[in-house]
Amino acid sequence: MTYESLIAQYPHLVIKEVKTMPTGLAGLYMDNMILIDQRRSNYEKHCILAEELGHYETTYGDITNLQSLRNWKLELLARRWGYEKIVSLDKLIECHELNYRSIEEVCAHLEVTAEYLELSIAHYHARFGLSVHHNGYEIYFDPLSVRKQ
Repeated sequence: MTYESLIAQYPHLVIKEVKTMPTGLAGLYMDNMILIDQRRSNYEKHCILAEELGHYETTYGDITNLQSLRNWKLELLARRWGYEKIVSLDKLIECHELNYRSIEEVCAHLEVTAEYLELSIAHYHARFGLSVHHNGYEIYFDPLSVRKQ
């Protein structure tokens, strides 16, 4: 899934790249509008958009104060939604089937940063443990590998 195809899935939202963002933010969702820092790389924008769509899909209200435990949990929920949206288990299998083995190849195919891929894999590892059975494959998370069953 590319940045553009992710945008196309949400035609009812206004998604804008802007030059100036509030301090410390790379993206912001509010009132059916997503703002993304246009100075970021395309891969970074893709990752940022996934998280902001996660806010649209999973959270509500103003959660900018991350000192609140409730807000921090909602932030993590949106992040995890983004990981599963653009670095899905099916996409990891697809990378295996295309014979992409290096982190660089997987990142290029998924159009994500290496850091985002690592965080996504860490999320799956925390959620499923060392591996998970999915659609006839065993996906291992430490280290990342996929095997057909």
